[in-house]
Amino acid sequence: MICANLFSFWRRGLIFIGMSNRSYGHGHLKFLIIAVFLMVIMDRFVLGGTRPYIEDVRENATVQAESYTAPVVYEVPSERSYELAKLAPEVKIPELPEYEPLPQWKQNAVPVDVGAEWPKIVIVIDDLGVSHKYSEQIIALPGPLTLAFLPYADGVAAMAQDGKAQGHELMVHMPMEPMNADLDPGDIYLSTDQSQDEFSAMLDRGLSAFDGYVGINNHMGSRLTQDKQAMRRVMLELKERGLLFLDSRTIATTVGAETAAAAGIPYAQRDVFLDHDPSLEGVRKALQKTEDMALEHGVAIAIGHPKPHTIEGLREWLPTLAGKGIALVPISAVVTTMPDAFSSAPPQSPELPHP
Repeated sequence: MICANLFSFWRRGLIFIGMSNRSYGHGHLKFLIIAVFLMVIMDRFVLGGTRPYIEDVRENATVQAESYTAPVVYEVPSERSYELAKLAPEVKIPELPEYEPLPQWKQNAVPVDVGAEWPKIVIVIDDLGVSHKYSEQIIALPGPLTLAFLPYADGVAAMAQDGKAQGHELMVHMPMEPMNADLDPGDIYLSTDQSQDEFSAMLDRGLSAFDGYVGINNHMGSRLTQDKQAMRRVMLELKERGLLFLDSRTIATTVGAETAAAAGIPYAQRDVFLDHDPSLEGVRKALQKTEDMALEHGVAIAIGHPKPHTIEGLREWLPTLAGKGIALVPISAVVTTMPDAFSSAPPQSPELPHP
């Protein structure tokens, strides 16, 4: 088919240029015209389905340009840059401080959210654990109260955890040597005649009775709390363990606050005994005194015991505090490491033996 077409166009070309019956003298011109005509025929019938070479060249050049990646040029530092680097100050990355865990008293503290302007009252109940009946009634009171359990009481660990579960704060009510030799401090107590090892071992026994406490306060202790050497021992032991100290102030000449401040541990002091007069009227008067002191000084700390009239008085009085704009807080909320300027109430009894 292609050959027939070529022959047909060849004849037309010859007729066109007059080569069928006529002859021309210009042979070269005729040859050139024939060559051009043949090229047109070749492009039309032989190469008609392909693209011109120039288009292929252009496309290949475009693809290569798009895929071109510039070579990485490494700049060789000059001598000048080396000199500038030497003059630059050495940058030291600061070392991060090592993480220090919170002291035990903060870990076990009951959190409270009370404005600084609110007067605050702390109610501490001592001698817990000996009478299960009254201890359970104290635990059932609204809080947060501060519950001080005797370490030798039967089942003290379970009762202490019940108290903590009710939202109260815990302390170890640590027995200490009294002035009155007829009073029995129990089989776990600190005395002035113990060696350092005996003293530490006895304190360890007391602090191992249960968990979750913020510190200790003294049970009895009118002799030991006057002794600076013995109280220094107490404070150093508490500092090592991260605990606070509440001075029950069973004698006016106590050095508890002084030695605690010197050791730099958190401490506080009792202001009022709630049941020095154990009658209901006596408890009510003591609660009113506590309230007045809080309004005057901003903070008041009262200590009571698991006695029937103390429990009854607290049931009446505790629900009234919020309406008076007074906050009930645990002992951890009011401790300080500076001398207490307002807690100057004299002790109301040289010793208060447990029930």
